[in-house]
Amino acid sequence: MRPGRGGVAGALALFLLSACQGGPRSSPEGSVRSFLDALEARDSAGVSASFTADTRQLVAEIEELSRRAEARSGQPAITIEDWCRAFCGGTVERSTLHGDSATVIVTMEGDPNEISLIREEDGWKIDLAERLRPAVQMLRLSVSQAETDAAGAHVDPMAGAAPDTIR
Repeated sequence: MRPGRGGVAGALALFLLSACQGGPRSSPEGSVRSFLDALEARDSAGVSASFTADTRQLVAEIEELSRRAEARSGQPAITIEDWCRAFCGGTVERSTLHGDSATVIVTMEGDPNEISLIREEDGWKIDLAERLRPAVQMLRLSVSQAETDAAGAHVDPMAGAAPDTIR
């Protein structure tokens, strides 16, 4: 006896239904939408869950460094609200898959922005590490300089120079 078409069609429908119900992080677009939703809801845990481990570490370091700099510079520390102003209201337009990485285009105020993602065991995660590393380096230097200046330390560039170089 041959299996009926209804059985095959039913199995295919179940497969497709389960694939569609893979959760918000089962696709690059779904992950970015979850990130945008978490930002709008001011859900720090949801925002953090959207990131790769490297990105989470760099975001935490940026927040810590900006808090340290805030006291000395008078500039407000970077907060979830700052992230929201940068990304909230974005519209996911399209994505491009590259194996275990993807790029999602999000339009914010008419401007397209690329968001990189990496597929991890628990779904697609936003990878901003390459974009954030220069900001972390700059903040490290700025905070270090501010802390050195605040401590009253003065470095004499001529200290230890050979006598014939001093004029």
